[in-house]
Order: sequence, then structure tokens, then C-alpha cells
Amino acid sequence: MDELVHPTSPCIPPSPPSFSVVGHHQVLEFHSSDDLEQWLLDDDDDVQDMPQNGDGGSASSAGTDLSGKPPVYAVKRRGRKPSGSGGSHVEAERQRRDKLNHRFCDLRAAVPTVSRMDKASLLADAISYIAELRCRVKKLEAEKTAARNAVPSGAASGAATIAVGSHSFGLQEKLEVRMIGPEAAALLLTTTAARHAPARLMDALRWLDLPVQHACVSRVGDAGTVQDAVVDVPAAALQDEGCLRAALLHRLQQSG
Repeated sequence: MDELVHPTSPCIPPSPPSFSVVGHHQVLEFHSSDDLEQWLLDDDDDVQDMPQNGDGGSASSAGTDLSGKPPVYAVKRRGRKPSGSGGSHVEAERQRRDKLNHRFCDLRAAVPTVSRMDKASLLADAISYIAELRCRVKKLEAEKTAARNAVPSGAASGAATIAVGSHSFGLQEKLEVRMIGPEAAALLLTTTAARHAPARLMDALRWLDLPVQHACVSRVGDAGTVQDAVVDVPAAALQDEGCLRAALLHRLQQSG
């Protein structure tokens, strides 16, 4: 009966028995109002100590929000990519620089004269060398055109056999010319009924300033002579087979 009338609080120690016996009747005694207020204040403190929904409970209820609002995702910020992709960019840049250095080395080997070893000077020297080569090509083309225009039309046609020299001896010569390189030519001269034919050919080569690399003279029949020679052709105007043949035949005719 005592426990039903006055329950014990966990915050207030149990009070001594509150029943007094007066005679044969039981009298119920109540505590003072100060004790009741103290008991209510202790209950309020217990309620305040519990976690609130806005603080501790918000983390647990974040995943089970039934308000209908879309979940808020973390905003992705622009910036540098992870360090895993940075290594590939560094390797690609290193390969590009190595390839560029190899190209500069090849260019340095192609240019005959290099003023300085830095890249800017190397490019300037390469540009100057290319301009010089272009001027040289234009000059050689002009010399070739002038030589073709100076050769008589009959000689420029490329006739291989003509009659030259004295009519008394019935002199007849056949000349074949073939270029065997950019500045070299092979000659084959066949002379019929000619005196001192080797001397006349050497005179023509000396007059045209054609150095002789190789020469051979053979006697054919009673009055025939066959001569073959390999000569240098330094002049650009004579580096054409037709022009060289015409110039040699013209000189042989004058010396006959």
C-alpha cells in the first residue's frame, strides 16, 4: 500500500515510512511542497539530457527523411585532376621535348655552318642556308637556259654524226656523249681518215676546260681511230648531253 500511494523516484532516496498509526486508524501523510518541486525539477533535467532531433538525432534520421525533398549531393569542384593522371602528362611532355631535341640535332647536322649552338641561332642559320640554295638553283637554271640559247639550232638538235674538217682527206667523225653523274661525262669519238685525231680531241677538251679522268685510243682498220674518255664537267652550262656534244663538235671543226 505504501508503494502505490507514494512511488519512490530514482532521484529522491526513499523516505521512511509515511504512515502513522493513531489508534486503530491509518493516517496518510504527504510531504511538503518543497519536496514535490525538487522532484519535478529532477525530472526536467532528465528530459533535457536526452538527445534532441535537431542535434544528435538528425544524423540518424538523415537517411530516413520522408519529407519528400530531394537529397542534397556534394557539389563537385573544378580543379586539378587526381595525381594518378598527372604522371601521364609529365611523361608525354618529356617525350615531346626529346623528339624536338632530336629534330634540332638533325637540322644542325644538315646546316654546314652554325654560328651559335642555341636553337634560335640554329633556325636563323638554317633559313639563311635555304635561301642560299634557292639562289644557287636559280643561277644554275639561268646558265643552262643561256647555254641552250647560244648553241646553234643544228647542233642543239642532237645530231650524232656530222662531216667536219678538210674535204681533201674526206674527214668524218662520230661523237657520242653520255652523262654518268652530276659532273662527269663519258665520250666516244670515232674518226675516219684523220691525222692526229687524239691530239685534236685533247685540244677540244682543254679549250672547254674539261679535266680528263680516263682516256684510251685504239686503231681500227687502216685509217680509223676510236677514242673513249671520261671527263669532269664542272660548268653547269655543259652538264647537258646535247650542249656538251655540240660544243665539242664545234671545237673539233675549228681545229680540223
